[in-house]
Amino acid sequence: MKPLGSQDPEQLGRYRLLAVIGRGGMGQVLLGQGQDGRLVAVKQIHRQFTGNPEFRARFRREVLASQQVTGAYTAGVVDHDAESETPWLASEYIPGPGLQDMIGEFGRLNLNGLKLLATGLAMALLEIHRTGLVHRDLKPSNILLINDGPRVIDFGIARALEDDVNLTATGAVIGSPAYMSPEQAECRTLTPASDVFAVGAVLAMAATGASPFDAASTPQVLYNVLYSSPDTTGIPEPMRALVDACLAKDPSARPTPEQLLDAASRIDAEPVWPVRIRRRIADCQAEAGRWADGTAAAAAAAIAPEQPKPKWARLAPAAAVVSALVLGAIAIWGIGVEGNAVAMDDPPLALTHDESRRLDICALLEPSVLGELGTATSEAVPDSVGGCTVGYRDQAGRKISFGLGTSESVADVRDDKEPMGSTINWMPVLGRYKESASCDRMVVTQSGLPMVLKMTASTFPPAGDLCPESERALAAVVRRLSVNPPLRTYPQGSLLPLDPCSLVDLAATRSSLGDLVRSSTPHGCAVTGANGLFTVDVAENIRPDSVTGRKARPTRTIGEHTVYLDGSGPTYCTLILMVRPTRDDQAEQLRASYYPNAPRADGNCETVADLFEPVLEKLPPS
Repeated sequence: MKPLGSQDPEQLGRYRLLAVIGRGGMGQVLLGQGQDGRLVAVKQIHRQFTGNPEFRARFRREVLASQQVTGAYTAGVVDHDAESETPWLASEYIPGPGLQDMIGEFGRLNLNGLKLLATGLAMALLEIHRTGLVHRDLKPSNILLINDGPRVIDFGIARALEDDVNLTATGAVIGSPAYMSPEQAECRTLTPASDVFAVGAVLAMAATGASPFDAASTPQVLYNVLYSSPDTTGIPEPMRALVDACLAKDPSARPTPEQLLDAASRIDAEPVWPVRIRRRIADCQAEAGRWADGTAAAAAAAIAPEQPKPKWARLAPAAAVVSALVLGAIAIWGIGVEGNAVAMDDPPLALTHDESRRLDICALLEPSVLGELGTATSEAVPDSVGGCTVGYRDQAGRKISFGLGTSESVADVRDDKEPMGSTINWMPVLGRYKESASCDRMVVTQSGLPMVLKMTASTFPPAGDLCPESERALAAVVRRLSVNPPLRTYPQGSLLPLDPCSLVDLAATRSSLGDLVRSSTPHGCAVTGANGLFTVDVAENIRPDSVTGRKARPTRTIGEHTVYLDGSGPTYCTLILMVRPTRDDQAEQLRASYYPNAPRADGNCETVADLFEPVLEKLPPS
């Protein structure tokens, strides 16, 4: 720690400030002392980040949520002022070093230390999850060590900054890839199981000296998190099974914090830190005491700037409160989920699987949603793939067509589209062109069913850049969905509420396609293998039994069902089952397609028929 500078305040709220623990790009953390003598870590935010009223509102919300976490294994928020010129908050001061520093200096923990770490982290998760939070950034630099166990810090200030383009890189968000769960890396909805995965990664690091997913580059780290089985052979056997369970790719296969605590408690070892760490904790406590009684300040003032300090004094041990509390130890990487505590009942946009499939897309284009963009000139018209289109006239007199759809594949969008440098409800906005007369803007929802919301704005004839209008329309849709998503009520027997992937027989499909990769949209399922692509989707479209071009579609019988051939060739074949007529010449229908990896003269329709048959057998009775 260092003495206060000439520009540092001497008092914030009820706290007299004693020293500077650390500084970062977002602000600084100061050692403070309350009127009762209690020491606190006071985080003060730089003025340039606080001019936006929305920032202050999010700052206040996150602080209030963090105040709920008051357990023995966390560092709780004790006071704050989100309305001052430079907002600040005071949290419990933890006079102990960071886990990251201790492993770096003294090497990996023995079994005794691992048991104390595991039981303490499990207790911390029980308290954090009890209050309705998911930490989202549990990592060694967010864990401080004192004699009776670890303390978990960092409960969400960085999230308040995510929309600030001055802080984060274009299209970037805050997170720690080496300790993220697979679902966090894929932008899926997070549950308490995500924090359990992080505990497994932290324990592995403490036992071996490195993250189990370490690699030379961030993309390789993320690949390892998603697909690689970590090598845990260097972890002591009593702890290894517990770490392996925590690092399961499937969240449902991981232990709960209660099970983690029980398993760690049964390990035959004494829960205590190694001697060198206990000595360092004593050093930290003594240093804090010297600053509190003024002797440290006097000593610091007497030291010439060029006089070297002992290595341990330069570590600023309790300053893990600053580095971990979002001022220094923040990793910036591509598109994903921000890495700090967020209330579970307040995600950026949370739609359940059922809501995603029941969305009334046309209702999202009504004037009550898009009225700020102009005056509606036509009724919203649904299309055949679950989307909808409507016409508006803007204030400049342009006739703009807005189209909204949810049929894009999440994987395809992430591969083909680029971040546009802005966010909507913390979701990065994606697109192909910065400017275009026909412009698409997309976000990937962080919901139970990851889904692409794609807004298209176009005019005919082309008239200027419509990308701003496309993004404004998309933002209006997201706001509507966040408050009260409009849902359709389907009639009895409708297939539209069903998950198409639940109809696909993976065993039969694997025998034809080889090893599979599955992806889904609200009304579609795609299964890719070494031999080709098989898709199944539900749609409302022109009845397949209608006459087209004076010719009726060919049919074939699969089991007890008559299906229609929608088209075929060397590169594909599509079959349609009409489920039920709906309105006019429309019908609800189930479509199956097969696309071989290499063109072939024939056999595509036989393959799709073979793959379609088990799908038809799973259909509910009509």
